[in-house]
Amino acid sequence: MTITNTSALQRLRRRRIKRALALCVSILILYLAGLAGHTLANSSFFDLAEITVEGYTTVSRDEIVALSGLRIGANILKVSRKQAEANILSQPYIKEANVTYVFPAKVEIRIVERTPLAMISADERYLILDKNGYCLREISLATAESIELPGIRCSSGAVLLRPGEQSEDKGVQAALALINKLDPLFMGNILEFYAPSAEKLMIINKDGLPVYFGPPEDLDRKLQNYEELLIKNAEKCNAQTLEYVDLRYDTQITLSRK
Repeated sequence: MTITNTSALQRLRRRRIKRALALCVSILILYLAGLAGHTLANSSFFDLAEITVEGYTTVSRDEIVALSGLRIGANILKVSRKQAEANILSQPYIKEANVTYVFPAKVEIRIVERTPLAMISADERYLILDKNGYCLREISLATAESIELPGIRCSSGAVLLRPGEQSEDKGVQAALALINKLDPLFMGNILEFYAPSAEKLMIINKDGLPVYFGPPEDLDRKLQNYEELLIKNAEKCNAQTLEYVDLRYDTQITLSRK
């Protein structure tokens, strides 16, 4: 064997030894890092010491924390933020939930609640809905009689909702759209809403006069006509002089006189 071949073999051996040593060092570093991470993750350094909650008014802080599944003393690294948010959102009154880690030992919960807009009723069942038609809760007759929310009489099928479900009933959706548009001045003149369907949606004024509004299209025009006819001219246009008023059609306002 020549001197050249011997030197080449020696260099090859040295490279192999270096690669082997480098591999061993890498494995050792990874092992130590994993060991350190495991030790740190299971130490009391990340034990949850504080939970803050913001944005609640209807749902209590304690209920929100209980729903989240978070508890003081739990390791923050072992808490599923997404699961905690999903748990909180199971409460119908909560529209949005955001859980944030503040390392090493704090969690912040921010929520957005749904606001009750109206009560729907049929077949002696009473449900509270928000503006988007989400059912917030079912209430008793006694509560329904004292609650200060617009009342919507609807079809029997419209009340087959459980808390957390959204109404797809066209009549209910039309009534909610109308209530969202109504000025508080108008609300003081209204006894209830009747919404067996979108086409038959009507307002019952406090004097008992039915006013047909129909589907939620062109509500601004309908409300303007309502104001000019039944608010500004209430002395002439009321339940004593009219059987009903129909505002559903843009071609004309129909007045059925007594």
